[in-house]
Amino acid sequence: MTAGDIPSIVAAAEPLDVPASEDSGGGGGALPPDAPPDDIDWDLLRRCAAEDANDVGNGRRLRHRFGHELIHVQAIEFYAWDLRRWQEDADGKVSRPLCHKVADLLHFEPLVLESTAAEAEAMAEAEMALSLLKAAEAALSTADDEAKGPLKMEIENFRAAIAEGRKAKAALARRRKARRGFAISTGNSGKIAGMLSEAVPYLSRKVDDLDRDPYALNLMNGTLRFVGEDIPNPLYADADVSAADVPPMITRWSARLDSHNRLDMITKLCDAEWRPSAPRPTFDRFIARILPSLPVRAFVQRFLGYGLTALTREQVFCLFHGEGRNGKSTLIDVVAKILSDYSTSLPVSTLVNDNRSGKGSEATPDLARLPGARLVRAAEPREGLSFDESLIKGLTSGEPIPVRRLNREFLDIYPTFKLVISANRKPTIKGNDDGIWRRVLLVPFDVQIPEEEMDRELPAKLWAERDGILAWLVEGCLAYLDGGLKPPEEVSGATREYREESDVVGAFVRGAIVVTGASYDTVEAGELYHAYEVWCRRNGQTPVMSSTFNRRMPKAAAQFGFTKGKASVSRYHGIQILPEFKPRQGALKEGE
Repeated sequence: MTAGDIPSIVAAAEPLDVPASEDSGGGGGALPPDAPPDDIDWDLLRRCAAEDANDVGNGRRLRHRFGHELIHVQAIEFYAWDLRRWQEDADGKVSRPLCHKVADLLHFEPLVLESTAAEAEAMAEAEMALSLLKAAEAALSTADDEAKGPLKMEIENFRAAIAEGRKAKAALARRRKARRGFAISTGNSGKIAGMLSEAVPYLSRKVDDLDRDPYALNLMNGTLRFVGEDIPNPLYADADVSAADVPPMITRWSARLDSHNRLDMITKLCDAEWRPSAPRPTFDRFIARILPSLPVRAFVQRFLGYGLTALTREQVFCLFHGEGRNGKSTLIDVVAKILSDYSTSLPVSTLVNDNRSGKGSEATPDLARLPGARLVRAAEPREGLSFDESLIKGLTSGEPIPVRRLNREFLDIYPTFKLVISANRKPTIKGNDDGIWRRVLLVPFDVQIPEEEMDRELPAKLWAERDGILAWLVEGCLAYLDGGLKPPEEVSGATREYREESDVVGAFVRGAIVVTGASYDTVEAGELYHAYEVWCRRNGQTPVMSSTFNRRMPKAAAQFGFTKGKASVSRYHGIQILPEFKPRQGALKEGE
């Protein structure tokens, strides 16, 4: 053979496999113990295999595989899709098994790990070099002296290329082996925790992203939506009605049942189905018995129906008041049970002033249960405690309130709930300003069920009619959306009476003062407060502080028709204190 024969040798060469080097990782290319499942998504497997072998990479793997089933709500917890709603996964019973699946599928990533571009090029060159090497070595044995020199040089180059190819293939084998080891370690608790932690940025949602539609109510058989449609107002064309007083269009509301959809981002679920014609004979008899007044009954239906929405535009709360055995607790209990996730309760201690010295940095676990709730119920405070009026104003204002779970950061939530307080005695509301009283709606439950009529099985009977009761609530919601709450006079009058009873300063004026209107009848402010203290003791009332009394008296004077003087010593003109409430001469307080 001569040197001129070398090109023909190269052209005739056949590609051969490159053998793995002896230090390639101890069988690094072997398959995992189990074959991949038949339904494995190879494209998704390649996408996951491209991620780094660390906690961040695992967090991304969790997102790739289960980002449609798992979200993380800021300052709260992971939520998982259960085919009806996003449900909080506080104990990890869903999120951790999903991490386990990620770890299991990670075992198959070595099958799709690929060489880098440089490694692939080196292995391709090595494959060709191996084929050429065999041909060149065969030719060398018959080559003349002139051809042997170039052939030896080519053989050295081929061997160098083969060595580089072996290094490249060994590097791939080591990565596959390392990935198998990483797959095993990913099953450890620490790695699972790391996967969840590093997935948070990719699965994060704000509280405001959840339950966004105020007109959507999630049920067992779908999502009920209250839908408004603008139609011509039939009163607008009435010749007797001024067009300035009546809008040309009005909105009529209806209910529509849609399929559950994870994109709705709903986290709540009622424990009932939407069946508009579902019967409720026991409930109809019950509600008529405890609320015989049709206007009051219709109002309660509208208010509780209003509670199916996340609307808070009314900025009111209901006080269901009446002596025991009147059905008010049974009513609110069955409604709350039907609303299920949409309902919660607040300990009455949350709503009262009891001289607590809580700090603004403390957790508020009671309030932390409020996000997304639409009905919140509480029992009456014990006698002697009064409402925390600033808190109640905040809860009914629609403005954001700060809440914090234990060991979590604060977050602002917008109230979406309607507050109902059940009370046998009317709780104390010390403030007499419209800021608190415009929020109060007292519903009188005046019927007391005789002992012989009590049905211990009534709660179970009502629960059996839950679909029918839900239909009743939906009817109330539609009535509210079409026409508003419209409290009847029985509710408005009872609320006015409650306000008068709660106004201890006004009650003092009515019970201990004679309004003469005479300018010469004057009483110093200090003497008036001492008379007020006497009146409180004799009537079993707790007096307000003198500063509060002095702040309220000018308004009471205007209300009852006497005046406050402008002298340096405060005096009220046109009144006399009844003798029995005058302190003894020289005494500041009765008994001194």
